[in-house]
Amino acid sequence: MAGSFGVVGCGYVGAAAAQHFAQIGFEVTGTTTSPSRLQELCSIVDHPRIYRAGAPHSDTSFLDSLDGLLVAIAPTSVSMEEDQYRSVYGAGVSALVEAIKSRQSSRPLHVSYLSSAGVYGNQGGEVCDESTPVDRSNSANALLADAESAVLSLNDFGTSSCVLRLGGIYGPNKDIASFIRSASGQMVPKNGSHINAWVHLHDIVHGINFAFDQRLQGLYNLVDDLQVSRRDLSNMLCDEHGLAPVIWDNHDRPDSRIFNARVSNGKLKGLGFNPSVCSMLDPVAAV
Repeated sequence: MAGSFGVVGCGYVGAAAAQHFAQIGFEVTGTTTSPSRLQELCSIVDHPRIYRAGAPHSDTSFLDSLDGLLVAIAPTSVSMEEDQYRSVYGAGVSALVEAIKSRQSSRPLHVSYLSSAGVYGNQGGEVCDESTPVDRSNSANALLADAESAVLSLNDFGTSSCVLRLGGIYGPNKDIASFIRSASGQMVPKNGSHINAWVHLHDIVHGINFAFDQRLQGLYNLVDDLQVSRRDLSNMLCDEHGLAPVIWDNHDRPDSRIFNARVSNGKLKGLGFNPSVCSMLDPVAAV
């Protein structure tokens, strides 16, 4: 057995990471907040558990036996409701961090926490890296940034930890390119001039593995190489199939959470990690 690895939050990304670590010989513990998903987890991990970060009397004893931990928790609602964000990224992450600090074990542990490149907010389409300040004008970004800081505080308590800021996710069962093409010829009420960051599921999983192997500490952007506007991306995807272009609005929606930045992945590349899928324009992007 290669060691013991835990995944808190076995959703789309967490389940893929759990499966990967199981396949390479780790004894894997995976958690979910939903009892209905326990059976599904049984086919992926060695030790499936119900765990809700921040819930009273939550059993965190599983942390004691781990060599590595991935924290991949997110609100269950697709809408950005502030109370859910506060529950997950405020109380939930803080409680988990305190539980890690209180582990009844001297076994070395490395923690990776999945965050979002969206915290950079509106950078006017300029290049940004891990030294770029977070756009705290949006409450969701501020909560995400506070959660990142809480996790990174573990480095001062003898537990190495890193934050991986992800771009928008695409990959198996998440074919964003086809979704964009399906809007061919239609008006989409989003600002087409904004630049978003993206990353393939395969590279997220291997980025998590890389972070664990290297015992990374600090902030890292885990994004692919694509740095184009929504409009340019949709034009390239539609042109490839001879489709009419998507018609994008040129204005921001009132009170919308804006993300407009060319997010650099240079820091991880400098350490030897390169995305295997450069962008969703790659032929392998949907695999």
